[in-house]
Amino acid sequence: MRIFYSLFISLLVISACQSPKKEGAAIINLAALAALPLDTPIDQLAKDGEFIEVNLPAEARIDQLSQKDLSLLKAAAYRFYGHVTLVNNRYQVDIKEGKEINVEDDVVQAYIKALEETNNFADSLQREGQDIKLPEITDAYRNTLLK
Repeated sequence: MRIFYSLFISLLVISACQSPKKEGAAIINLAALAALPLDTPIDQLAKDGEFIEVNLPAEARIDQLSQKDLSLLKAAAYRFYGHVTLVNNRYQVDIKEGKEINVEDDVVQAYIKALEETNNFADSLQREGQDIKLPEITDAYRNTLLK
């Protein structure tokens, strides 16, 4: 199972790195995001309805973010992944815009694009005959973002 999560994170990182950079858009390295610890828990921010506005410079690097910006990105990811399911080995997102979860739309669109590219990459591997099984997004995974 750990291998599947590593593959999943790697695919999302590759997808995010291929996204065009745009001022104010969050280009997110999810592996680094989950790995960086927070000084204070973000449970309340992630779970309440407060709007999460993330305005990062186009060249922002995860390891250079302030604790505040890192907290905002992790809270946004927590909310987003609550709307992702795995159906027939494809990730499906049941939201289209950031306003549906009270998160900056650029962040939500970056996550949606990363999942679409992950699905496409997994499909291409399957067409080549590789048996790939994407991992489900579990509460345990989402909870790692709160730390």
